[in-house]
Amino acid sequence: MPLTLADAAEPTDTLAELHSDTQAVYWLARCPQTGDMQLWRWSADSNETPQCLIEDAVGSRVNQYGGGSYTPLLGGVVWVRQHDQAIRHLDHHGASQCWQKRPQTAYGGLCADPKRQRVLAVEEDTHGQRLIAITASSRQVLTEGADFCGAPILSNDGNYLAWVSWSLPHMPWQRSQLHLAQVAANGRLEAFERWDFGAAISQPQFGPHNALICMSDHAGWWQPWQVSLATPICLSSTPVDHITTPWQLGERQHAWRDNRQVYCQLHQGAAQLYRRSGEQVEALLPTPGRVVSIVLAEHGDYAIVQSATSGAQLIRFTESCPHRCLAGNVVDNVAGSLVAKNSAIAQWLEVPVGNEDETVHGFFYSASANHTAPLIVRVHGGPTAATYPVYDPLVAYWQQQGFHVLDINPRGSGNFGRRYRECLAGQWGISDTDDVIALVNAACARFAIDTARCFIRGQSAGGFTALNALAATPLFAAATSLYGVTDALSLSAKTHRFESGYLGWLIGDESLLAQRSPAYKVLHCQRPLRALFIQGGKDAVVVPEQTHAMARHIKQQGGQAQTLLFDNERHGIRHPQARQTMLARELAFYQ
Repeated sequence: MPLTLADAAEPTDTLAELHSDTQAVYWLARCPQTGDMQLWRWSADSNETPQCLIEDAVGSRVNQYGGGSYTPLLGGVVWVRQHDQAIRHLDHHGASQCWQKRPQTAYGGLCADPKRQRVLAVEEDTHGQRLIAITASSRQVLTEGADFCGAPILSNDGNYLAWVSWSLPHMPWQRSQLHLAQVAANGRLEAFERWDFGAAISQPQFGPHNALICMSDHAGWWQPWQVSLATPICLSSTPVDHITTPWQLGERQHAWRDNRQVYCQLHQGAAQLYRRSGEQVEALLPTPGRVVSIVLAEHGDYAIVQSATSGAQLIRFTESCPHRCLAGNVVDNVAGSLVAKNSAIAQWLEVPVGNEDETVHGFFYSASANHTAPLIVRVHGGPTAATYPVYDPLVAYWQQQGFHVLDINPRGSGNFGRRYRECLAGQWGISDTDDVIALVNAACARFAIDTARCFIRGQSAGGFTALNALAATPLFAAATSLYGVTDALSLSAKTHRFESGYLGWLIGDESLLAQRSPAYKVLHCQRPLRALFIQGGKDAVVVPEQTHAMARHIKQQGGQAQTLLFDNERHGIRHPQARQTMLARELAFYQ
């Protein structure tokens, strides 16, 4: 059955942020009508269907990318209301009240402290960030001083708190520190300890007997290390990343409880989920894909995952029962689902680039029709994010419309180790452009591609690469920039605090910021260019003025530029109707 435009507009990140307590499992699910995240609950070991606890939009705006926007507490939940960043409490009787609300203040990384009937959170305002503790009637600052903090986690007995901090100009995947403190009887912190491995530390967790375990990439890969020892011990020496790049607060892609561990490993850009019980290790997914979130509870092990044949799913893994899908796309093994029928197998594509032993890679999806077809190249954002070989309804839709699709992970992408990520140091605007051109040329040599109709699209940082590639080579007939970076010099002056030091690492000084930008490249390009710009009117990461200026530059140079502005969208187009409008315009642009 062909996919509709509404199917194609369905985002892939429909489930997020797993939590559990002794009674239930909780998660966020995207509302099909509004695109907002809502809070859901399922009572463990019951025949009840999952229940939507909070229909309001749940979401943090800390660092603009949020995360950690709710936590269960004493049978209820404490959550962050997206539109005003108020912290609210819903008790187990269904009564709701506001615990905290401050002007121009955002909250995220929520962590329950049931022993003291409070919640710990990252608080961000114009003065900076701090870790605080909140109850219905009090606010207590626990620690401050670093530019940024995140990932607060309490030991099960409530006696220890761990968290991560980092300071400008670093990003949390470049250089960060791990902290541990005892929680005193009055709720304050004391007996501080600190670890700095000269690299990036992320996702601290407490294992049995309060063992502190974190992910550190000082050995070249994000691997689990037990650090609460005289000498830190690596708990999985497999040379692959075990987590993804930490853009959000509250991420959890490994968990430790009693005698078992659940963790993931990323091979060739795809994640496999493993469970270790004693000395036995089992793979939990039939095929690798993407692991979004993990939680372990007395009533089962849970994970939000994506695969090549399904959208996001919340799956319960137990020792004695078959795996059970609690939410998301449920594939009918007899008749097959719309997703399964429209799934396509990703073909791994890799070519040498740059220095010796360096390569660039991506995933190629063939058009449904078996003949020469145009190509759409997709460049992810970040630029340290990544693309995965998982089901994406937009890819399937484009295939049905007669397009090949190439998803690329340029050097600098996450999931391939620290060295691959740091290939982009001082090279953004050069190596990513080279990578795109090299991989597209390889695809054109290997597959039946209409080389006169190669298109490139990129979102956020990917828009920067897409527009630079458009200006650099006649290989691309046109480009689509989705809230993409067009002027790095302007962006460095106007962007939000979280990324305020990032461009210096990616590119360099002010003269280089200007010269590497699409705005500069377009002015020096001798060919008329064609581009479509899609932008949110409330975007605080890439401000709309950048997009409008870039469209004017292209027109002034004799090219064609179209702009589609969504007044109420931020950095990312979320509302389902807006996404349909966007994709219809984009398809018409390519056709």
